[in-house]
Amino acid sequence: MDREDKMGLVPYNFEPEYSVEEMNTNSVAEPTSQQAFPTLEEWCDCGNCQQMPSPEECVCCRHAEFVYPNLEDHQCITQIESFDNLILNPDVLALSFIQMMMFKRQRGRAPDQLNSRQSRLVAYRQFVCLMLKGERLGKGNRVVIPSCVVRKIRDAFLDDDGDYTGFKLAIDDVLDLFV
Repeated sequence: MDREDKMGLVPYNFEPEYSVEEMNTNSVAEPTSQQAFPTLEEWCDCGNCQQMPSPEECVCCRHAEFVYPNLEDHQCITQIESFDNLILNPDVLALSFIQMMMFKRQRGRAPDQLNSRQSRLVAYRQFVCLMLKGERLGKGNRVVIPSCVVRKIRDAFLDDDGDYTGFKLAIDDVLDLFV
């Protein structure tokens, strides 16, 4: 495959390349029985969190750097006035889904009604956008959404099988390609 462009430049020519073994050693270790798994009382200060399946997901809104400035006088970020209107409203999520399709240049028509999985995806994106005031994270950059927010979104848009993905690092998506 010829990667040279019209000007004779070869993009990413001098970027380091990782082998599958190096990528595996750089990934986050899975929790083991020897690792201390924090209890809910140790990490939740808002009173609305739930125990999460991995230690990295055990984050309270009162400790998340990108959330804390938005708390104002509220005990929990899910109590702010705009949360239900902007994060949980199905009409707002449907419009955001259409905007997401347009941004990603996806062709076709949006569904008449979002399913639960689509609603959760858009709600998580809406939350991060609201907290960051529209500032983009950038490709491959992800933040852990506080447990209280995940709980409220999952309660609003239940999965019939209780099958939820949870937080994944961007590197996990790349590693999945090699398995």
